[in-house]
Amino acid sequence: MAKKPAIADTKSVTSFGKVYNLFRESWPEYVIEVIVIIFSITISFAFDEWKDNRRKKELEQTYLKGLYSDIETDLSQLQEVISETQQVIQKAKSLSDVNSQAPISDYNQLASTVRFVFKRPRFIAEDATFSDLKSTGNMQVISSFPLKKSIFDYYKQYETIVQVETAELETTNMVVAPYVLRRFPLAEKANNAPKTNWAAIMGEAEFQNALLIRRSTREELLRDYQQSLKLGKKILALIKSKMN
Repeated sequence: MAKKPAIADTKSVTSFGKVYNLFRESWPEYVIEVIVIIFSITISFAFDEWKDNRRKKELEQTYLKGLYSDIETDLSQLQEVISETQQVIQKAKSLSDVNSQAPISDYNQLASTVRFVFKRPRFIAEDATFSDLKSTGNMQVISSFPLKKSIFDYYKQYETIVQVETAELETTNMVVAPYVLRRFPLAEKANNAPKTNWAAIMGEAEFQNALLIRRSTREELLRDYQQSLKLGKKILALIKSKMN
């Protein structure tokens, strides 16, 4: 009974020896096989990563082209809005500065100027590409951090503009418009020039206050429009450096 473990031990040693001899004779084949497997896995991962990076770059280029087109359109509109806003401010100043001009006797000229002062040039941004980037979670494909920051700054500035324009509309409708409509028949042409001392009306505190409200709001918007124009030009330059 005591010899059975010895026989088992001998068999174990014999089996280990066979395995050892087999490995010693065939180890180059095993090593090569392991290397081939590791190499195949590495190549597979590298290829998948290359395809993913290529897809991201192609998607990035698509978004960059869309952003460039949207903001290029915005800049053209901004230049027009800035020009018209500057004219509104200038005409409002001319009506405010009563002492520097002769009394206005031509109603049609005055009515035309007042109509122009209360025009509302508006900026409506093209944001289709930016909205898609946010809604799809694809903002990560934009690889340039300065570009992403500039894009967010640009559309944040646009939100500010929308808020100021909305406040301007409410103020005009609620405060300024009732006075203007009450004091000025603003038809394109008057059949008969009203027999009114228009210089006296221009000197009224309510009229001057209406002009001041109009000027201050438009001057604030002018600064916002100009800031948007500056940011937009910066974004176009950054996009150009990233586009193929």
